[in-house]
Amino acid sequence: MSTTTPNFQDLRAVASAKEHGLRLDQGLAQLLGLSRRRGRRAIDEGGVYLNQKRCRTAGRTLQSGDKLRAILLEKEKLTPFEPQQIVWQRPPLYLIHKRSNQYSQEALHRSRGTLPYELAQHLALAPKNSANLRPVHRLDRGTSGLILFSSSPKQLQDLQSLWHCCTFKTYLAVVEPAPSWDEQTITLAIDAERDKAGRYHISELGRACKTEAEVVERQGNRALVKLIPHTGRTHQLRIHLAALGCPILGDTRYGGKTHARLMLHAESLSIIKPALGQDIQWNVAPGEDWTW
Repeated sequence: MSTTTPNFQDLRAVASAKEHGLRLDQGLAQLLGLSRRRGRRAIDEGGVYLNQKRCRTAGRTLQSGDKLRAILLEKEKLTPFEPQQIVWQRPPLYLIHKRSNQYSQEALHRSRGTLPYELAQHLALAPKNSANLRPVHRLDRGTSGLILFSSSPKQLQDLQSLWHCCTFKTYLAVVEPAPSWDEQTITLAIDAERDKAGRYHISELGRACKTEAEVVERQGNRALVKLIPHTGRTHQLRIHLAALGCPILGDTRYGGKTHARLMLHAESLSIIKPALGQDIQWNVAPGEDWTW
C-alpha cells in the first residue's frame, strides 16, 4: 500500500527473487520508482525502512521477501540548528532554545536534521549517548522555546516521572481574533485520539485539561496571550484557544490564519527539587521571526 499527496509520499514494496542481491538504493529505484540520487538522499535523511527498521546503508544487500518502505516529504523547509541555541548544559542534560520549524524528535521521514541528531553531532557525543539522546518533554515542530534533552535513559525516566509535580512552564501566543476576555481558565477536556486530519477535539468524555490564559497586549484584532498549562495534553494550548474562538496565528490545523510561523513560544521553564539537585528557572524571548 502506498500513500501519496502533493508533497508527502509513503511508498511500500516487497522484494521478489528478481531484486534478490540488489543494493538497497537499486531496489528503491526498481520497486518504488525513485531515482538513485533521491533514494540515497532518503536513506541518508532516515526515511527508508527495511523490514520495519530504519536503514541508513545504501549498499545493504536485499533478500527476496524483504519489506521496503520509503517516507518522503518534499519541499520541506527546516530551520538549521545553531550552537548558540544551547541555553544550559549539565551532561547528560542539555537545554535548548528550539526554533520554529525544528523537530524536537525523530520523524518518520527523517532523523537527520532533527534536534537530537544535530545536537549529538555538535556535541560529538559517543555513539551510545547519541542514540540515547531524547527530549524530556516535547514541543510541536512549529513551536519555539525551551526544551530539555537527556542522553541518560535513567535520568530521562526519573525526570519524566517527576515532570508534572516539579516543573512549571509559561507560553506566549499571538491569537486572531483577539478575545473579548482579559483572563480565562480553560478546563475543556480533549479526546485522546486524533482524527484523520491529525486534529484532536474537545469532548466531554475526553481527558481532563486545564490552561490559564491572560491577555498581555492587544494590537488591532490580534492579541498576545500568556498561557500556563497545568496539564500536558498534545496540542492542548492550540485546541483550547481555538475552542474559545481565538486560534493561534499560523495554526491553520486548528483554524488559525496563515502566517510565516506558528505564533506559539515556550517562554519559561522552572524545575524544582527533587527533579534536579537545585531549583532552576530559565527564560528565553522569541526570536527575530516573532512578528505580528
